[in-house]
Amino acid sequence: MVVAAGKRFCGEHAGAAEEENARKRILCPLDPKHTVYEDQLSKHLKKCNSREKPKPDFFIQDINAGLKDETEIPEQLVPISSLSEEHLENLIKKLQKASEALHDALNDPKNGDSATKHLKQQVCLGQSNY
Repeated sequence: MVVAAGKRFCGEHAGAAEEENARKRILCPLDPKHTVYEDQLSKHLKKCNSREKPKPDFFIQDINAGLKDETEIPEQLVPISSLSEEHLENLIKKLQKASEALHDALNDPKNGDSATKHLKQQVCLGQSNY
């Protein structure tokens, strides 16, 4: 941190300055690696880089973590053959929508050459619809 004009210490070490003793610095509750003035805590919590970021709509915590207990079998898992025609059609629509979104993202020029390279690696000898 840079020392402010007219100050003896940077913001992190300002608590050591005699003239700064009127304002108390406390550890940030989100990340104790840095401090903040106690009277500015609420403002700081809104902009602290250590605050939890909003998760995307598709995010599901521990989706790939596997089963906690091997005897635990989720009730939601059913064979595709047991689904009704309506459920199958909905599943196909979801998969097509996801495929289109992936295709659009991989072909978006602002994603760069690495996305194009990834797409080419994933396409198996012309078996893709892309």
